[in-house]
Amino acid sequence: MPRKPKPKNTLTAGERAAIYEAEQREKLARMNTDSPSSNKDEPLPDKAKNDAIGVSQEKNTKPASQKGREAKKKNLPKPQKAVIKVDLSIPAGEIKPLHGMCNGPVSYGADISQLFKDIGVPFVRFDGTDTPISGCAVDISKIFRNYDADPSDESNYDFSLTDKYVTAARMTGAEIIYRLGESRDLLDPKRRVRRPDDLDVLARVCVNIIRHYNDRWAGGFSLDIKRFEIWSRDTSGEVSLAEDMEIYRRIANAIKLYDEDLKVGGMDFSGKISEIGEFLRYCKKNRAPLDFLSFDCFADTPENAISYVSSVIKSAKNYGEDLELVVGKWAFADVCGNVNEAFSAALSGDGERNADLRKGIFADRYSLKNAAFSTAFLLGLDSLPDVSAACAYDAQPAVSPFCGIADRLGEPVKQYYAFKAYGELYRMKNKVFCEHESPDGFAHSGIYASAAVSDSGEALILISSFDGCGTVDLRLDGIPENLYTADVYMLDGVKNLENATSVALSGVQKRLVLNVSPYGAVMIKLY
Repeated sequence: MPRKPKPKNTLTAGERAAIYEAEQREKLARMNTDSPSSNKDEPLPDKAKNDAIGVSQEKNTKPASQKGREAKKKNLPKPQKAVIKVDLSIPAGEIKPLHGMCNGPVSYGADISQLFKDIGVPFVRFDGTDTPISGCAVDISKIFRNYDADPSDESNYDFSLTDKYVTAARMTGAEIIYRLGESRDLLDPKRRVRRPDDLDVLARVCVNIIRHYNDRWAGGFSLDIKRFEIWSRDTSGEVSLAEDMEIYRRIANAIKLYDEDLKVGGMDFSGKISEIGEFLRYCKKNRAPLDFLSFDCFADTPENAISYVSSVIKSAKNYGEDLELVVGKWAFADVCGNVNEAFSAALSGDGERNADLRKGIFADRYSLKNAAFSTAFLLGLDSLPDVSAACAYDAQPAVSPFCGIADRLGEPVKQYYAFKAYGELYRMKNKVFCEHESPDGFAHSGIYASAAVSDSGEALILISSFDGCGTVDLRLDGIPENLYTADVYMLDGVKNLENATSVALSGVQKRLVLNVSPYGAVMIKLY
């Protein structure tokens, strides 16, 4: 008996596959909802079949499981990779001497002169010297204690303690930025800084201090100090800006009458851009000499710090093109915030809270995070115009809760290596093209880089990652044929600017892919 022919199948293989996938989706949906009506043998409704057939005819159709994986993939954070391009053949000016210090290298119980020499500290500025709480050494009122005395009589001056600090700093090779003013009292911010009613007396005293250190007056020295920062803006609210500006004008005019080649500037402004603008307008209107503007910068991220300095630069442009900017004091704000809170807790009698904060202070100032901030800030600051000098606050390891380059015994800590790395970059002198790119959606901040070459042909690249970028894709171009090796030095939780690897370079355009830890820095030497 002949076999009965099978009915002709009107569906293509693709349509049958689509129906099967639709059946599987519906089955999975029933399982997920625990529907009591679910039945694995229940036929697929006609509408579902038609939809399935229609889907199968679309070119970009993908199974639901694949769509789900792709959706999950899209929600994942993007790879954290920064691309840094360096071309050693394109000059870009010179690396600036921004790795200066406030105070040091000697303080009670410690002498870190060798660390200063290793870093190559270019400037030392004195403020809050001997103790940052109620700093007295190097203050005008410490040297000339009685404003009723004759300012022309050298016996009325006491330079004994100040001489030790100033000469020790000069012997490391650093230039001095001498601040003619009074240190703020952190224990009593409203304490009125000492000054005489007769501003002519104050001006004469300041000139005689300069004579002592530059012209050997009163058994002094010939230190060739060029920059003199005048006064400090009183932040207690008890003294008007007008009074402080008048003090500045009188002292600045007296110094220029004594030696017009000396550079004068002021007034260690802290935080208020509006006051800086008013001061600049005052100097212009009253023809008060002003060679440089000095100000403080305390911030919690490199971006905030650079943004603030950029705002000061914008304000300074209204004064004139030749005005130098000096960042007289700068620091990582987390450290400073803890210190100020600890002072408040101590004064309020909250011993337990004070003890906890004090522990945090040492943890923060000796931390890798502090070092990463310093590296990023120095590199970012070097990219800005008009900034001629900067001094970190501070370098008194035995007496200051702000010192981050050495511990109480004078041994180097993480931040020291940040300054040492920048010092190596500065020694190369000749800055070259260097820029970095971050992909869209880049989640981290503080990616800064700079590169320089020496007169002898060696090259150095310094990279900072403040809160971690994961990977740095370094692309090198314009490399001379004689540079064929790259030594990579890491500053991270384990290594203190120690050699991590050496790579043999080859080809016209070289490329190095480096892993950078959170709050780390990388220094690459090419030779």
